[in-house]
Amino acid sequence: MRFRGIVLRTVKYQDSSLIVDFFTASHGRLSFVTHVSHSSRKSSLGASFWRPLNLLEFEAELPVQNARRLPRPKDVRVYENYVDIPYNPLKSTLALFLSEFLSHVLRDTQSDTPLYNYIEYSLRWLDAATEHYSNFHLVFLMQLTQFVGIYPNLSDYAPRRFFDLVQGTYCYGQPPHSSFLSPEEAQLLPTLFRMNYSNMHLFRFNRQQRWRCLEVINNYYCVHFPQFPQLRSLSVLREVFD
Repeated sequence: MRFRGIVLRTVKYQDSSLIVDFFTASHGRLSFVTHVSHSSRKSSLGASFWRPLNLLEFEAELPVQNARRLPRPKDVRVYENYVDIPYNPLKSTLALFLSEFLSHVLRDTQSDTPLYNYIEYSLRWLDAATEHYSNFHLVFLMQLTQFVGIYPNLSDYAPRRFFDLVQGTYCYGQPPHSSFLSPEEAQLLPTLFRMNYSNMHLFRFNRQQRWRCLEVINNYYCVHFPQFPQLRSLSVLREVFD
């Protein structure tokens, strides 16, 4: 079977192998095991080939649930070469963060062509961007909520309302839990969710404001994905943006 997939993460397996988690266009999340060569031959596949968020296509058997061994991909090739992401420190840090984020959000995802196309398009956009992409990760994560079923209900906005992160909607009184936004912050959500890749350069944030936006978005996902952990790449992202 021929697959197209986005590399989500790799885990070292034995001395010279990796378990590679993909989000595939046809079957959602799947795992394969691959040999990593340390040879300098042009034909060998080194660890960099399996860099997170690489866009690959390959032949493989469909993994069988609870099988003792994972299938190995063959005839592997990059179907979209990045020209800037691997070499641009800011973009590569964004890719590292998003790969870790997606690895947890897409834990049990089945086939979802619109979601796959959205991620692929976003990565191509980031790779081609030459300026004004410092808000990319904010836009990506906010728009991703549409595809994973947690897009907030912003139609009930009114001044002085709180925003309940658990219910994903506005409310008059303070919710009986700690996962909410004050009216001062809640009033900004409809504007923030109008951001897209084309207009995001018009939204000017300082470091504190951008970090607070990311913190709120991250908390929102944590509420709706109970197994969502503290991301190790968040601290790296903060250092690069600072």
